[in-house]
Formats: sequence, C-alpha cells, structure tokens
Amino acid sequence: MKEMVSVIILSYKNIEGIYETLESVLSQKYDNIEIVISDDGTPDFAENISKIENYIESNKRDNIKNTVINAIEVNGGTVKNINSAIKRTKGRYIKVLSAEDRLSCDDALDKYVEYMENSDVYIAFAKIRGVTPDGSYKYELLACESNYDMLKSYTIEDTRKRLFKRNFLPAPAWIIDRKLFEENGLFPEDTRLIEDYPYWLYLTMRGVKFGYIDEVLIDYRMSGVSSGGRYGEMFMKDMMVIYDKYIFPYDKRFGIFQPVYNCMKRAGLNFYMSQARWEKLTGRQRAFARIKYFPFFLLVKWQEKVNDKKK
Repeated sequence: MKEMVSVIILSYKNIEGIYETLESVLSQKYDNIEIVISDDGTPDFAENISKIENYIESNKRDNIKNTVINAIEVNGGTVKNINSAIKRTKGRYIKVLSAEDRLSCDDALDKYVEYMENSDVYIAFAKIRGVTPDGSYKYELLACESNYDMLKSYTIEDTRKRLFKRNFLPAPAWIIDRKLFEENGLFPEDTRLIEDYPYWLYLTMRGVKFGYIDEVLIDYRMSGVSSGGRYGEMFMKDMMVIYDKYIFPYDKRFGIFQPVYNCMKRAGLNFYMSQARWEKLTGRQRAFARIKYFPFFLLVKWQEKVNDKKK
C-alpha cells in the first residue's frame, strides 16, 4: 500500500463548500487517503456533523482509510485551525484545502505523491487555476508565479529574496511531508489568517529546499481573504507582523538604501491598513489619509485599470 495522504479540509461559515471539496477528494484514485475536516467555530457546525459523516459514508470507496471531524468551539483563525488539524492527522503526506477549493483531476494525489517520492524535498508546490464566480478558469493569477522552470533554477537564497518582495508561492497548492513539520515545527501562530507567507520565509532561513510540480492540480475559488485585491483589517495586521518579524530585520537587498526602502514599504502597509479601516474613519481622518497617501491612491487606481484590461 502507498503512503497515506491526509487531506485536510478547512471551513469557517462555509458548510456547503465542504461538500464541493469532498466531492473532489472522494473521486481520487489514490488508494490510501485520510480525510480530516476542521471547522473553526462555525456556529451551527455541530448540527451538520452527522450529515457530513453520512455523505462521506455514502460516497466513499475503499481508498478512504480514515475520517476525522475536528470541530473547534471558538473561532481562533486560519493558522490555529490548520495546526489543530495537522495534529489530528496520521498520514505521511499532508495536503490542505479550503472549503470550495478542489483537486483539479482524479489523479491529483497520485501526481503529488509520485513527485514527492522521486525528489529530495519535504515540500512541493503544484500550480493552481482560479475559478471565477461564473465558473470560468484563470490560469495566470497575479499572486502566483507561473514560470516554474525559473523557480526550479532558484537557490534557497534566491527564493528568500523573492519572498522578501512578495509571497509568490500558491498556498492552496502545497503538499508537505510530515518530516518537515517534525524538523521545523508547525505554522507560526503570531498571525491569525496568513499561515503560509511567514512559514515560507522561516523555512528559507532554515535552508529548506522547495520543489515545484509544473502542472495544475488545484482549482482555487477566487473568493478568499486575499484574492479580491481589497484586504481586511485583520489581514493587514498579519502583514505588518510578517514584515516586522520576518522581513525588515533580514532584508538586505538594497544595501545602504535599505532603510529608505523599508520606510516606503511601511508607508504602503499603512496605506492598505487605512483602506481596510476606511469605514471606521471619520471624515477628517479620511481627508488626512487621502493627502498622506496620495501617491498610493494613484498607484492603486492605475493597478485597477491594468487588471481590468487583463480581464
């Protein structure tokens, strides 16, 4: 029998999305799968547990070896939800999906495991394609690098420097060998919503090599916390923690001009935080923000026009 793959399905106030993700997991050909559903404090989740269990029981085949439902009573955020779920898994390989996201083909897990067993890495990224609200696909996503030949040529230091600029690695598309967590710990819990970005930075500091599977294996619903281009207040709080703890103290790309770059970057973060808090600001505070961050308002308007043309 092949090594077990533990597929974690994360949910929060999206019970219907669990079934869509489950459908793609239950259709997998891979012959040793564990399903772990982890809900982060959805008010009526307990009332739906038996229905979810019945759905799995009615649709599973012999390849589903174990099922766990992890119901967290109090909402603690994405990072704690993932870590709680990982602790409940038994598999050698761990794959996380958010409710509504799907494995894009029925042999996706086979392809993931085949790559992991024929490489020297403990973490690898496949490609994702975005699924728009009308059901159409987008293969070029702004947040993700699509040139995997280039990524394969990167040294660990190249990857780290690129991550200092932005997170270009698709969070929905990773698979991890349990040994990675055993050697490096779980996702750091100093953020609430963003689990991947600080962990990738941390792993590069520890000299961990990343692998890349040049194939679309995940369908990503474009309705997540960072997919709409407008960031919430909690998301921006996480970003500030990430820059203060994982980027600003270590980023030396610009030499003597690094403090200038850091100052400009912090101003940009403060601008996006003001946008996230916009509804809470008074009229005077909004006017002050428009004056203080005028160049950033222009930049965002320009970016929106460019993105509209690409659509």
